[in-house]
Amino acid sequence: MNSAHFVHRLASANSTIEVRVVWHPNPFRVRHALDAQGRPLLLCRAGGALDNALTSNDAVVLTVCRGRDQLWIAGWAAPASEVAAALEFAASRPLGDLLDVGHGYGIYRVDVAEIRLRRGDGQMEEIDVDDYAAASSEPVM
Repeated sequence: MNSAHFVHRLASANSTIEVRVVWHPNPFRVRHALDAQGRPLLLCRAGGALDNALTSNDAVVLTVCRGRDQLWIAGWAAPASEVAAALEFAASRPLGDLLDVGHGYGIYRVDVAEIRLRRGDGQMEEIDVDDYAAASSEPVM
């Protein structure tokens, strides 16, 4: 399995990830899914801490850990079209809160700019964003 495929699978495997908004001092735990291009969709409560921290097109870093592997996805988060994003989210991770998108919950889409993977042996690798977007999104088992 190539690294981009592994990273895509790793990113889709966990339902909750850590998100850091570049200018905000604290990380946020958030439920997420990936759209067909591998862009993370972040589900957050409207008016909640993450929603309040994000403005239009903020730089974010998402962290996914599984075992000894650690993944960082950096990009820009912007509000997503409510219905379309909720349907994309539900396609891979159906959650009851998606029924409240637009009425208590919102979804942000992250346009991916950079991806780094630290494998369990400590090796650091930068992943090509286009290769990542083209990779399959089957969860890691």
